[in-house]
Amino acid sequence: MYNVGTFSFQAVISVVNTQGVVIEGLAVDASLNTVTGCTVGLAGIHFYNSSGAVANNVITGAQLPNPTSCATLFPGNGFGVQVDAATGQTGPFSVSISGNSIHDFNRDGILANGAGITADISGNTISGVGPSTGYFQFGVFIANGAVGHVTHNTITQGNCGSIAFLACVGVRSEGVVFRAAGDGSAVDSNFIANAQSGIFLNGANNVQITNNVIMNIDALDGIDIQRSAAGYFTNSVISGNTISHVFPISNYSSVNYAGCGINEYSGTGVAMNLILNNTINDAYCGVAYVTADHVYSGVYLNVLYATLNEDLYPTTFPPAVEP
Repeated sequence: MYNVGTFSFQAVISVVNTQGVVIEGLAVDASLNTVTGCTVGLAGIHFYNSSGAVANNVITGAQLPNPTSCATLFPGNGFGVQVDAATGQTGPFSVSISGNSIHDFNRDGILANGAGITADISGNTISGVGPSTGYFQFGVFIANGAVGHVTHNTITQGNCGSIAFLACVGVRSEGVVFRAAGDGSAVDSNFIANAQSGIFLNGANNVQITNNVIMNIDALDGIDIQRSAAGYFTNSVISGNTISHVFPISNYSSVNYAGCGINEYSGTGVAMNLILNNTINDAYCGVAYVTADHVYSGVYLNVLYATLNEDLYPTTFPPAVEP
Protein backbone atom coordinates (compact mmCIF):
# COMPACT_ATOMS: atom_id res chain seq x y z
CA MET A 1 0.00 0.00 0.00
CA TYR A 2 1.14 3.56 -0.69
CA ASN A 3 -0.22 7.04 -0.04
CA VAL A 4 -0.66 9.92 -2.50
CA GLY A 5 -1.96 13.05 -0.85
CA THR A 6 -4.71 12.06 1.59
CA PHE A 7 -5.61 8.81 -0.22
CA SER A 8 -4.19 5.31 -0.04
CA PHE A 9 -3.84 2.83 -2.90
CA GLN A 10 -2.99 -0.78 -3.49
CA ALA A 11 -1.82 -1.93 -6.91
CA VAL A 12 0.28 -4.80 -8.18
CA ILE A 13 2.29 -2.28 -10.21
CA SER A 14 2.34 1.43 -9.32
CA VAL A 15 3.90 4.08 -11.54
CA VAL A 16 4.16 7.32 -9.57
CA ASN A 17 5.57 10.73 -10.58
CA THR A 18 7.61 9.56 -13.56
CA GLN A 19 7.66 9.32 -17.37
CA GLY A 20 8.33 6.77 -20.09
CA VAL A 21 7.50 3.61 -18.14
CA VAL A 22 6.49 0.60 -20.29
CA ILE A 23 4.77 -2.42 -18.71
CA GLU A 24 4.65 -5.22 -21.25
CA GLY A 25 4.10 -8.96 -21.48
CA LEU A 26 3.22 -9.66 -17.84
CA ALA A 27 0.51 -11.57 -15.97
CA VAL A 28 -0.73 -9.09 -13.35
CA ASP A 29 -2.92 -10.66 -10.64
CA ALA A 30 -4.36 -8.39 -7.93
CA SER A 31 -6.51 -11.08 -6.30
CA LEU A 32 -4.45 -11.28 -3.09
CA ASN A 33 -5.27 -7.69 -2.13
CA THR A 34 -6.59 -6.73 1.32
CA VAL A 35 -8.79 -3.80 0.22
CA THR A 36 -12.32 -3.32 1.54
CA GLY A 37 -14.71 -0.44 0.89
CA CYS A 38 -13.79 2.82 -0.86
CA THR A 39 -11.16 4.40 1.39
CA VAL A 40 -8.28 2.53 -0.27
CA GLY A 41 -8.09 2.44 -4.07
CA LEU A 42 -7.39 -0.89 -5.78
CA ALA A 43 -5.97 -1.47 -9.26
CA GLY A 44 -3.97 -4.06 -11.12
CA ILE A 45 -1.81 -1.29 -12.65
CA HIS A 46 -1.94 2.33 -11.46
CA PHE A 47 -0.36 5.30 -13.26
CA TYR A 48 -0.37 8.36 -10.99
CA ASN A 49 1.09 11.68 -12.21
CA SER A 50 2.90 9.56 -14.80
CA SER A 51 3.15 8.68 -18.49
CA GLY A 52 4.00 5.48 -20.30
CA ALA A 53 2.46 2.36 -21.82
CA VAL A 54 0.66 -0.82 -20.77
CA ALA A 55 0.87 -3.37 -23.58
CA ASN A 56 0.09 -7.05 -24.15
CA ASN A 57 -0.49 -8.00 -20.51
CA VAL A 58 -3.07 -10.10 -18.71
CA ILE A 59 -4.56 -7.99 -15.90
CA THR A 60 -6.91 -9.66 -13.47
CA GLY A 61 -8.10 -9.88 -9.88
CA ALA A 62 -8.88 -6.23 -9.02
CA GLN A 63 -11.79 -7.32 -6.87
CA LEU A 64 -12.79 -6.54 -3.31
CA PRO A 65 -13.99 -9.30 -0.97
CA ASN A 66 -17.19 -7.32 -0.39
CA PRO A 67 -17.64 -5.05 -3.42
CA THR A 68 -21.17 -3.96 -2.53
CA SER A 69 -19.68 -2.06 0.46
CA CYS A 70 -18.40 0.40 -2.18
CA ALA A 71 -21.61 0.97 -4.07
CA THR A 72 -21.12 4.51 -5.39
CA LEU A 73 -21.59 4.96 -9.14
CA PHE A 74 -18.36 6.92 -9.51
CA PRO A 75 -15.58 6.25 -8.97
CA GLY A 76 -16.27 3.02 -7.09
CA ASN A 77 -13.32 0.68 -6.65
CA GLY A 78 -11.55 -2.22 -8.33
CA PHE A 79 -9.86 -1.18 -11.61
CA GLY A 80 -7.84 -3.24 -14.05
CA VAL A 81 -5.83 -0.17 -15.15
CA GLN A 82 -6.22 3.19 -13.39
CA VAL A 83 -4.76 6.45 -14.74
CA ASP A 84 -5.14 9.62 -12.69
CA ALA A 85 -3.33 12.59 -11.16
CA ALA A 86 -3.14 14.57 -7.96
CA THR A 87 -5.80 17.20 -7.33
CA GLY A 88 -4.74 20.41 -9.05
CA GLN A 89 -2.09 18.64 -11.15
CA THR A 90 -2.83 19.27 -14.84
CA GLY A 91 -0.10 17.20 -16.48
CA PRO A 92 0.12 16.60 -19.33
CA PHE A 93 0.25 12.84 -18.78
CA SER A 94 -0.21 10.31 -21.57
CA VAL A 95 -0.69 6.57 -21.19
CA SER A 96 -1.12 4.06 -24.01
CA ILE A 97 -3.09 0.93 -23.04
CA SER A 98 -3.08 -1.63 -25.85
CA GLY A 99 -3.38 -5.32 -26.53
CA ASN A 100 -4.22 -6.34 -22.96
CA SER A 101 -6.66 -8.94 -21.65
CA ILE A 102 -8.46 -7.41 -18.66
CA HIS A 103 -10.96 -9.37 -16.58
CA ASP A 104 -12.13 -10.15 -13.02
CA PHE A 105 -12.39 -6.52 -11.92
CA ASN A 106 -15.09 -4.89 -9.81
CA ARG A 107 -15.79 -1.42 -11.25
CA ASP A 108 -13.82 -0.49 -14.42
CA GLY A 109 -11.61 -2.46 -16.73
CA ILE A 110 -9.85 0.86 -17.47
CA LEU A 111 -10.37 4.18 -15.67
CA ALA A 112 -8.83 7.46 -16.88
CA ASN A 113 -9.76 10.32 -14.58
CA GLY A 114 -8.74 13.97 -14.58
CA ALA A 115 -7.82 16.93 -16.77
CA GLY A 116 -4.40 16.77 -18.36
CA ILE A 117 -4.60 13.01 -18.92
CA THR A 118 -4.72 11.44 -22.38
CA ALA A 119 -5.42 7.72 -22.59
CA ASP A 120 -5.02 5.89 -25.91
CA ILE A 121 -6.94 2.65 -25.37
CA SER A 122 -6.71 0.27 -28.30
CA GLY A 123 -6.99 -3.41 -29.10
CA ASN A 124 -7.80 -4.62 -25.61
CA THR A 125 -10.17 -7.43 -24.65
CA ILE A 126 -12.15 -6.40 -21.57
CA SER A 127 -14.50 -8.95 -19.98
CA GLY A 128 -16.89 -8.09 -17.16
CA VAL A 129 -19.78 -10.01 -15.67
CA GLY A 130 -22.44 -7.31 -15.54
CA PRO A 131 -25.14 -6.67 -12.94
CA SER A 132 -25.46 -10.16 -11.48
CA THR A 133 -22.95 -9.32 -8.74
CA GLY A 134 -25.07 -6.40 -7.50
CA TYR A 135 -22.86 -3.40 -8.35
CA PHE A 136 -22.15 -1.08 -11.28
CA GLN A 137 -19.51 -2.26 -13.74
CA PHE A 138 -18.00 -0.53 -16.77
CA GLY A 139 -15.52 -1.60 -19.43
CA VAL A 140 -13.79 1.76 -20.10
CA PHE A 141 -14.52 4.91 -18.06
CA ILE A 142 -13.21 8.36 -19.12
CA ALA A 143 -13.95 11.10 -16.60
CA ASN A 144 -13.48 14.68 -15.43
CA GLY A 145 -11.60 16.18 -18.36
CA ALA A 146 -9.49 13.19 -19.32
CA VAL A 147 -9.22 12.69 -23.08
CA GLY A 148 -9.84 9.13 -24.19
CA HIS A 149 -9.23 7.61 -27.61
CA VAL A 150 -11.00 4.25 -27.33
CA THR A 151 -10.50 2.22 -30.50
CA HIS A 152 -10.65 -1.38 -31.73
CA ASN A 153 -11.43 -2.93 -28.34
CA THR A 154 -13.65 -5.93 -27.62
CA ILE A 155 -15.77 -5.30 -24.53
CA THR A 156 -18.32 -7.71 -23.05
CA GLN A 157 -20.22 -7.34 -19.79
CA GLY A 158 -23.45 -9.11 -18.82
CA ASN A 159 -27.20 -8.87 -19.32
CA CYS A 160 -29.86 -8.50 -16.63
CA GLY A 161 -30.82 -12.16 -16.64
CA SER A 162 -33.34 -12.81 -13.88
CA ILE A 163 -33.03 -9.26 -12.47
CA ALA A 164 -36.07 -7.09 -13.23
CA PHE A 165 -35.20 -4.38 -15.72
CA LEU A 166 -35.82 -1.41 -13.41
CA ALA A 167 -33.72 -3.00 -10.66
CA CYS A 168 -31.07 -3.88 -13.21
CA VAL A 169 -30.63 -0.23 -14.17
CA GLY A 170 -29.56 0.42 -10.56
CA VAL A 171 -26.68 -2.08 -10.84
CA ARG A 172 -26.06 -1.72 -14.54
CA SER A 173 -23.08 -2.39 -16.77
CA GLU A 174 -21.93 -0.18 -19.64
CA GLY A 175 -19.30 -0.78 -22.29
CA VAL A 176 -17.69 2.68 -22.64
CA VAL A 177 -18.54 5.71 -20.48
CA PHE A 178 -17.69 9.38 -21.01
CA ARG A 179 -18.41 11.35 -17.85
CA ALA A 180 -17.45 14.98 -18.49
CA ALA A 181 -14.76 13.70 -20.87
CA GLY A 182 -12.22 16.07 -22.41
CA ASP A 183 -12.71 17.70 -25.83
CA GLY A 184 -11.52 15.56 -28.72
CA SER A 185 -12.27 12.22 -27.09
CA ALA A 186 -13.37 9.41 -29.41
CA VAL A 187 -14.89 5.93 -29.41
CA ASP A 188 -14.23 4.27 -32.76
CA SER A 189 -14.44 0.74 -34.21
CA ASN A 190 -15.08 -1.15 -30.97
CA PHE A 191 -17.15 -4.31 -30.53
CA ILE A 192 -19.38 -4.04 -27.45
CA ALA A 193 -21.87 -6.71 -26.35
CA ASN A 194 -24.05 -7.80 -23.45
CA ALA A 195 -24.61 -4.70 -21.32
CA GLN A 196 -27.36 -2.32 -20.27
CA SER A 197 -25.82 0.50 -22.32
CA GLY A 198 -23.21 -0.01 -24.99
CA ILE A 199 -21.83 3.55 -24.84
CA PHE A 200 -23.00 6.04 -22.21
CA LEU A 201 -22.16 9.69 -22.95
CA ASN A 202 -22.74 11.91 -19.93
CA GLY A 203 -21.28 15.32 -20.65
CA ALA A 204 -18.74 16.12 -23.37
CA ASN A 205 -17.97 18.48 -26.23
CA ASN A 206 -16.50 17.77 -29.66
CA VAL A 207 -16.32 14.00 -29.39
CA GLN A 208 -16.58 11.37 -32.14
CA ILE A 209 -18.58 8.15 -31.66
CA THR A 210 -18.06 6.25 -34.90
CA ASN A 211 -18.07 2.82 -36.52
CA ASN A 212 -18.78 0.79 -33.39
CA VAL A 213 -20.66 -2.52 -33.39
CA ILE A 214 -22.98 -2.81 -30.38
CA MET A 215 -25.28 -5.77 -29.73
CA ASN A 216 -27.38 -7.57 -27.11
CA ILE A 217 -28.24 -4.55 -24.94
CA ASP A 218 -31.02 -4.63 -22.36
CA ALA A 219 -32.76 -2.22 -19.97
CA LEU A 220 -31.29 0.98 -21.50
CA ASP A 221 -30.02 1.70 -25.05
CA GLY A 222 -27.26 1.01 -27.53
CA ILE A 223 -25.91 4.56 -27.07
CA ASP A 224 -27.22 6.84 -24.28
CA ILE A 225 -26.60 10.60 -24.39
CA GLN A 226 -27.13 13.10 -21.57
CA ARG A 227 -25.41 16.17 -20.20
CA SER A 228 -25.70 16.14 -16.41
CA ALA A 229 -22.03 15.44 -15.51
CA ALA A 230 -20.75 18.48 -17.44
CA GLY A 231 -23.92 20.48 -18.04
CA TYR A 232 -23.68 19.95 -21.81
CA PHE A 233 -23.20 17.44 -24.59
CA THR A 234 -22.43 19.46 -27.70
CA ASN A 235 -20.73 19.70 -31.11
CA SER A 236 -20.25 15.96 -31.45
CA VAL A 237 -20.76 13.33 -34.16
CA ILE A 238 -22.39 9.92 -33.72
CA SER A 239 -21.96 8.18 -37.07
CA GLY A 240 -21.54 4.82 -38.75
CA ASN A 241 -22.44 2.71 -35.74
CA THR A 242 -24.22 -0.64 -36.13
CA ILE A 243 -26.50 -1.48 -33.20
CA SER A 244 -28.60 -4.64 -32.97
CA HIS A 245 -30.88 -6.42 -30.50
CA VAL A 246 -31.78 -3.74 -27.99
CA PHE A 247 -34.51 -5.06 -25.72
CA PRO A 248 -37.13 -5.35 -24.37
CA ILE A 249 -39.53 -4.16 -27.06
CA SER A 250 -42.42 -3.76 -24.65
CA ASN A 251 -44.32 -1.32 -22.47
CA TYR A 252 -41.18 -1.09 -20.33
CA SER A 253 -39.54 0.74 -23.23
CA SER A 254 -42.34 3.25 -23.70
CA VAL A 255 -42.82 3.97 -19.99
CA ASN A 256 -39.11 4.16 -19.14
CA TYR A 257 -37.72 5.86 -22.27
CA ALA A 258 -35.53 2.88 -23.18
CA GLY A 259 -34.89 0.28 -25.85
CA CYS A 260 -33.55 2.55 -28.61
CA GLY A 261 -30.47 2.20 -30.71
CA ILE A 262 -29.47 5.79 -29.81
CA ASN A 263 -31.27 7.73 -27.09
CA GLU A 264 -30.72 11.39 -26.20
CA TYR A 265 -32.20 12.39 -22.86
CA SER A 266 -34.47 15.41 -23.13
CA GLY A 267 -33.42 18.61 -21.34
CA THR A 268 -31.18 21.61 -21.84
CA GLY A 269 -27.51 21.18 -22.64
CA VAL A 270 -27.73 18.57 -25.42
CA ALA A 271 -27.36 20.52 -28.67
CA MET A 272 -25.55 20.94 -31.99
CA ASN A 273 -24.76 17.25 -32.42
CA LEU A 274 -24.99 15.24 -35.64
CA ILE A 275 -26.44 11.72 -35.68
CA LEU A 276 -26.06 10.17 -39.12
CA ASN A 277 -25.53 7.00 -41.09
CA ASN A 278 -26.16 4.64 -38.18
CA THR A 279 -27.76 1.23 -38.66
CA ILE A 280 -30.22 0.02 -36.01
CA ASN A 281 -31.72 -3.47 -36.22
CA ASP A 282 -34.18 -4.97 -33.72
CA ALA A 283 -35.10 -2.31 -31.17
CA TYR A 284 -38.08 -0.36 -29.86
CA CYS A 285 -36.82 2.72 -31.75
CA GLY A 286 -33.91 3.65 -33.95
CA VAL A 287 -33.01 7.13 -32.66
CA ALA A 288 -34.69 9.18 -29.95
CA TYR A 289 -33.32 12.68 -30.39
CA VAL A 290 -33.75 16.21 -29.03
CA THR A 291 -34.90 19.14 -31.13
CA ALA A 292 -31.53 20.94 -30.89
CA ASP A 293 -29.75 18.09 -32.71
CA HIS A 294 -29.85 16.78 -36.27
CA VAL A 295 -30.54 13.21 -37.43
CA TYR A 296 -29.76 12.17 -41.02
CA SER A 297 -29.88 9.11 -43.27
CA GLY A 298 -29.92 6.18 -40.87
CA VAL A 299 -30.99 2.61 -41.64
CA TYR A 300 -33.65 1.33 -39.24
CA LEU A 301 -34.71 -2.31 -39.49
CA ASN A 302 -37.21 -4.19 -37.32
CA VAL A 303 -37.97 -1.18 -35.10
CA LEU A 304 -41.36 0.11 -33.99
CA TYR A 305 -40.30 3.74 -34.48
CA ALA A 306 -37.45 4.80 -36.76
CA THR A 307 -36.94 8.20 -35.09
CA LEU A 308 -38.64 9.96 -32.19
CA ASN A 309 -38.32 13.59 -31.15
CA GLU A 310 -38.04 12.99 -27.41
CA ASP A 311 -38.94 16.61 -26.59
CA LEU A 312 -42.47 15.87 -27.83
CA TYR A 313 -43.05 13.11 -25.26
CA PRO A 314 -42.85 14.65 -21.77
CA THR A 315 -44.34 11.68 -19.90
CA THR A 316 -43.85 8.48 -21.93
CA PHE A 317 -42.74 7.34 -25.36
CA PRO A 318 -45.47 6.11 -27.73
CA PRO A 319 -46.90 2.68 -26.98
CA ALA A 320 -44.89 -0.40 -27.85
CA VAL A 321 -47.21 -1.50 -30.65
CA GLU A 322 -46.87 -1.29 -34.40
CA PRO A 323 -47.59 2.38 -35.30
